[in-house]
Amino acid sequence: MSFKSIVNNSLVNLNNCEDEPIHVPGSIQPHGFLISLDFSTHIITVCSENVFEFIGISYEQLLGKNIATVFDQSFIEEISLFKDNTVNSIKTFNYSFNDTDFSINLHSSTDQIIIEGEPLRHQFNENNDLYSSSRQLLSYIEGTFTLKELADVVAIAIKNITKYDRVMVYRFDENYNGEVIAESKENHLQSYLGLHYPHTDIPVQARALYIKNHLRIIGDVSYSPVPLYKLNKDTFETLDLSLSVLRSVSPIHIEYLKNMEVGATLTISLIHKDKLWGLITCHHYSPKFLSHEIRSAVKLHGHFITSQIDVRMMNEEFGIATKTNNALNELISKKLDIKRDSIAELLQNEAILKLCNSVGFTAVIANKVYHYGTTPSDENSKRLAIFLAEYTKEETLQTDSLVKISTDLTFISNDFPGINYYSLKDDADCLIWYRTHTIKEINWAGNPDKAIEKVNDRLSPRKSFAMFTESVKDASRMWLKSEINACNGFFNYFQIHLRSILLNEEKEIQKKLTEILEETNAELENINWISTHDLQEPLRKIRMMASVLVGGNELKVLPEDVQSKIIKIQSSAERMQNLIADILKYTKTGAQNSNFEEINLNHLLSELRDELGSTLIDYDATLIIEDLPKIQGIPFLLKQLFLNIINNSLKFQGVIDKSVIRISDKTNSSTLGPNKYKVIEIEDNGIGFDNEYKDKIFKIFARLNNKDTYEGSGIGLALCKKIMIKHNGLITADGELGTGVKITLYFPVA
Repeated sequence: MSFKSIVNNSLVNLNNCEDEPIHVPGSIQPHGFLISLDFSTHIITVCSENVFEFIGISYEQLLGKNIATVFDQSFIEEISLFKDNTVNSIKTFNYSFNDTDFSINLHSSTDQIIIEGEPLRHQFNENNDLYSSSRQLLSYIEGTFTLKELADVVAIAIKNITKYDRVMVYRFDENYNGEVIAESKENHLQSYLGLHYPHTDIPVQARALYIKNHLRIIGDVSYSPVPLYKLNKDTFETLDLSLSVLRSVSPIHIEYLKNMEVGATLTISLIHKDKLWGLITCHHYSPKFLSHEIRSAVKLHGHFITSQIDVRMMNEEFGIATKTNNALNELISKKLDIKRDSIAELLQNEAILKLCNSVGFTAVIANKVYHYGTTPSDENSKRLAIFLAEYTKEETLQTDSLVKISTDLTFISNDFPGINYYSLKDDADCLIWYRTHTIKEINWAGNPDKAIEKVNDRLSPRKSFAMFTESVKDASRMWLKSEINACNGFFNYFQIHLRSILLNEEKEIQKKLTEILEETNAELENINWISTHDLQEPLRKIRMMASVLVGGNELKVLPEDVQSKIIKIQSSAERMQNLIADILKYTKTGAQNSNFEEINLNHLLSELRDELGSTLIDYDATLIIEDLPKIQGIPFLLKQLFLNIINNSLKFQGVIDKSVIRISDKTNSSTLGPNKYKVIEIEDNGIGFDNEYKDKIFKIFARLNNKDTYEGSGIGLALCKKIMIKHNGLITADGELGTGVKITLYFPVA
């Protein structure tokens, strides 16, 4: 029977240490033994080389045997209980073999059950010490307020239990650089409190293992790894030791510890919200081994910290939240007039800075800048507001390092890296709070830029851990949740106040416009009344003189063409007098719906054609009126509507074909008829227009053609649109250059 070592023999150095498979080293530390057996058959598949030293049986004798041939029934029952337990992934119990007491640790790995045994150690009267220490720690916890105070008492408690030379509580930042936030040590040792360690000290795969296995112990940093063996015929090559207590450590990490002159270490993971929040790291400067009971106790102490993280952070923020809420209450309790001047009154208050402990504040509103405290120039504030409106898509933004967002904002970030921004969702209008640089003096345990050194043509972990101070000046203090909440509260209040001001201003504008409109209407009504009455007198004289000429003997001696013209003058004067009467009637009624009447468009347009008879002859034009429906409307306005459209077609007639104007009923062929509208179409074959301008032609005084070539004021179609609005209808135009125009009228059925 042949055997094979499963030691990972890959060359490990600082160039590839982040890829090192540290969970499958294929070796263990020598202060215990390891046996792995098949989960189903209980056949021993892996065994450590040093097993003979502990139980007197060599790995050659154990491999391929059933575990029941080695240990007694009580041991086998413990394995069965472990397999039946679906809650706990690890089981620990004491077991005596050949008059030696062992602490046995069981855990599963893929399809294997891994058995780790260590000689049982009784230390420091631990039954009493552990109970007293835990009880004392609980009393300390009740008396602490901040996270820092809690970490201090935990460090002291763990040092009292373990007797390590140094115990540190180590906290990670967002980039996994670590800081020692609490320390308990022997008096003669140099303090590491406040020192920072770069993220490269604990690579990614090591952090992943700390999440899986919350305790790692190295009893003797100078140990020689013990290889693991398997039967040569077995096909597997590695054994996952992620949960192992004896797992051998990366040689790079061992070198790192030796550079620190450490003899033994104990590390407890601090897990918060499923992430590695920090570590409790214990250093001893000579070999040191701990019993299972003490290890369990320090793990419990680690849980005390992680269970209290949220509570302590809330405690720390509570004091800040109280101050920010006081500032908010001071601002929102002010009695302000609903006027624009009140904006400056509200914002010129020191409480505006206390909301979030900022150094300055600006508000950009309608291109005006309000500011308080230390701020950028008004011009730079506007530039920043324009950028952030586009960058945030009119939302909010908090950052402690503006340069990380854009390097184009150095005109702000050089002085104010901290920005707390709220968009008012109106162009670039916004509120912005500012913070200046927080110059951090970071004390590193050795120069972080020299975390890797070259020694004898090979890379090595740094050898110097002397304090290295670095100044950091690219960020402000971070915005706390309580500060942001206070700013949110003020932002909501300010939005309501600003909206009230705008509504009040709009009311004032509407009030003034209403007064002007009433005055204008009264003046127009007066002018209209005077004008129409003043026109009556000359018209009466024109009609009277025409009647005398038509009815007297003088007419017979006049030429026939003169006689015809006098008759036309009399007819035109009569029509004008009727029109004036209609206008007077319209001004009195205001063209309300109650004055609408049913109109037969066939009759109305027949009358209109008679009136246009000579005009159509002069233009050599043909007016075709098809069968048209009845509609509700005001007769004289509708006559004016069709007259303006027909005159427009005559004015812009083509130069080749004779003018043809066709008025037809399109109700049944329109998508808007017949349930909603009665649709009338007026089509001509004139010069037409580019359809790009089909909306412009309805604007008053709008012209598409040269005024020297085509007469007119540009009012005609604008009046047509106004008449259709009076009738609650619509008017559209479609044109094509050189082909003609279609004017479509939509009269509501109801």
